[in-house]
Amino acid sequence: MKSRLDLDEKIERLFSTLTQVGEVGIEPGMVNQALSKLEKSGLEKVPAFLRALLVTDGTVTMALEAYFSESICINTLRQGRLAIPHSLSALEMAKHEECFFREVELLGAESGTCYGHASSILNKKAIDDDLFEQLVDETVGIGVILRNVAKGSFREVLDVGTGNVMVESDLYRTYRVTINSLPAILITEEFSRAVYI
Repeated sequence: MKSRLDLDEKIERLFSTLTQVGEVGIEPGMVNQALSKLEKSGLEKVPAFLRALLVTDGTVTMALEAYFSESICINTLRQGRLAIPHSLSALEMAKHEECFFREVELLGAESGTCYGHASSILNKKAIDDDLFEQLVDETVGIGVILRNVAKGSFREVLDVGTGNVMVESDLYRTYRVTINSLPAILITEEFSRAVYI
């Protein structure tokens, strides 16, 4: 398996945020209620496309490409094994279990604009070896791999919120990927509102 990462302040903040995430996704009919807390927090009106990104259960990379008319590149900032500092009920993982952590930026190929930042926690016990090796490819987005390879996967948005989780951002969403009925991946994507105005 890949190299070992040390716990730092940003990763600790991510895991602290994830301990507050429930196990039930945002259901149809509850989207506006989930998004209303963003604007109640004092954040200016969230642009329509960004509102849609926050609750989509599709591939964000493809939506970004379509909206901004440019290819999206994955810039892997770091990835490796990590002992989780808190239990994560959404992944059915206990404190100190080993996960695989990946942190990336979603960059416009031509503009260099950072459209988003994603932090992924993979529960290796729930992912077969072949799929795992593809998921940790530093040049490809996890969503693209899941769409093309993991046909039995299911995504559900568990939380949307404001504030800085791993990077300076205005908004974030956390979603879970279930593979073969096992909670396998938690992904937190962060967005800066100014990029979407």
